[in-house]
Amino acid sequence: MKERIGLITGASSGIGAATARWLARQGMRVVLTARRQDRLEALAQEIRALGGTALAIPADLADPSARQRLVRQIEETWGPVEVLINNAGFGYYATVEETPWDVVERMFAVNILAMIHLVQLVLPGMRRLGRGHIINIASVAGYISTPPLTVYSATKFAVVGFSEGLRRELEPHGIHVTVISPGPVRTEFGRVASGLAVDPGEVPGGLNPEAVARAIARALRRPVREIVIPARYRPAIWINRALPRLVDWGAARQGRAWLRHLEKARGEEEAPKD
Repeated sequence: MKERIGLITGASSGIGAATARWLARQGMRVVLTARRQDRLEALAQEIRALGGTALAIPADLADPSARQRLVRQIEETWGPVEVLINNAGFGYYATVEETPWDVVERMFAVNILAMIHLVQLVLPGMRRLGRGHIINIASVAGYISTPPLTVYSATKFAVVGFSEGLRRELEPHGIHVTVISPGPVRTEFGRVASGLAVDPGEVPGGLNPEAVARAIARALRRPVREIVIPARYRPAIWINRALPRLVDWGAARQGRAWLRHLEKARGEEEAPKD
């Protein structure tokens, strides 16, 4: 990892922040980007205090010009990006019918278009170096679509498909591509997706963000095509391909459990406070 330049999107919290800390400890020069400048600066200062090297560049990745400025600033400051970790993304808990169209558009802009555009922007530098690694954070929802995250799942299916084709394109050029698909992670995802103080970690099996950060570090040390974490989701993915009817039942059951979880949280939030 020593002295490699890594760009981590969605670095202000959750998986992105945990990954930045983990890779900086191993000697990578990390570029942190997200919209929340205060959080980025605090994380960058934390990394520097521990002897690491970090550069915080706030950017709204839904804006194509912001993506261009981001990569240009990195190249002018440090040089070409050698590791790109496309982690930025968000979801929205609702049926397709009830999801506002502007939310759909922004979700695709952040989860998909920003990822593809950043790949296009960093690839010339990687090709000049003759090396590079692109890690795209997908989700188990990119293999098994479960309401009330149907639109989010569609974006993650796209991440998986894009990563597969990109890997085949870039393999002859010495540039690795890995897609990492976590199950539920204890981050701010649920609060953003619901607008409530809902933590996905309350669902049994929620991962620590550090577990995903370790998986990213492993992939950088020993490149692989795909990591599903935790591994217990792999059988469900295989069964979904072979016996989708069986998974229909399980996914519908899980969807109902999430909706009950949300309804309970809404009721608690709306209840009168003493």
